[in-house]
Amino acid sequence: MKFDDLPDPVRDRLRGYSSDGRNLRTESCSDVYLFTHPLRRGLILKTRDVRLRPQESDLLTETVALSWLRGKLPVPELRCFHVEGDTQYLVMTQMEGVTGIHPDVTADPANLVREFACGLREVHALSTESCTLDWRMSRFIPWAEGLIESGALDEDIPEGESRTFLYEKLSDIKEAVPREEDLVFTHGDYCLPNVLFTEGRLSGYIDLGYAGIGDRYLDLVAARGTIRRNLGEEWIGPFFKAYGLEEPDPEKLNAYQKVHDLGFW
Repeated sequence: MKFDDLPDPVRDRLRGYSSDGRNLRTESCSDVYLFTHPLRRGLILKTRDVRLRPQESDLLTETVALSWLRGKLPVPELRCFHVEGDTQYLVMTQMEGVTGIHPDVTADPANLVREFACGLREVHALSTESCTLDWRMSRFIPWAEGLIESGALDEDIPEGESRTFLYEKLSDIKEAVPREEDLVFTHGDYCLPNVLFTEGRLSGYIDLGYAGIGDRYLDLVAARGTIRRNLGEEWIGPFFKAYGLEEPDPEKLNAYQKVHDLGFW
């Protein structure tokens, strides 16, 4: 990725900044670059080819989320969003802190899960008034059906199976999810790499491409999974207790786990 190859509006925002060109991409298909400046806060550039993995949320959605969340939660500040051809460009500020999987944070798992739970309560406490981002099942089901029909999820079909396999998984979701959703503002991918810590306190939220109105269990299932992977099963109970759920609903956990397992997150 060369600075001179970027579109003019993006270059204008990054002028005076420099990057070593390393792609910091993790599991998503978006490329991520850090730009630094000797006197100013760093900037993050994300780029995404919209033709790749349409089941992944695009950068326009993240842009809308950042704009809506400004002043409501500690999130990156939007600097520029631009589309040229098949590529989206998002420039935002770099936030201070280390992620929830940094050794300095995981060294104290009791504090980590407590802060992680309190952070999720803060997200879920936001008023959803004026929020246009929608992850209710009434939107998710038709969207998923369209992706299956288009072949976008064919890579997730086991050898020897057909798209019927995916349709059956979606049918299981329809049967499992409750008719009445407990709607809140959700982060959408609430995992330890997507929260930042400063001096042991949760200080920021990042990677908000799946944020929007949805059932709180979408986030609770993601949180349970990331705690299991990064800290161990024994810390799941303390997390739920700190969140305020002494006994989470096992049927809802199972239902929204199926949503995650369909392959979108």
